Amino acid sequence: MGEPRHWHLVMYDVSNPKALRRVHKKLCAWGKAVQYSVFRVRASARELERLRCELARILAPDDRLLVARLCDDCAERVTVRGKDLVPFELDLPPFKIV
Repeated sequence: MGEPRHWHLVMYDVSNPKALRRVHKKLCAWGKAVQYSVFRVRASARELERLRCELARILAPDDRLLVARLCDDCAERVTVRGKDLVPFELDLPPFKIV
């Protein structure tokens, strides 16, 4: 049995346009965009640490990265207003569109 995987919100603020594109591309490979600089990622602790290391190689010291783990109850209560940026798929997170 593998490590448990949890939902995380990954948010970033990157000043350099080249680094911004690289961070966005990296997160597109790991998760789905919720907003332009906010991604939802389902990962184990080990996978999340790997993602943080990969992003640390791209980010400058003045850039910001925030990773928030969502417990199952919290993930069920997340709501998004407006058009969803991610098309419907079977493995959707428990976010509700309102």
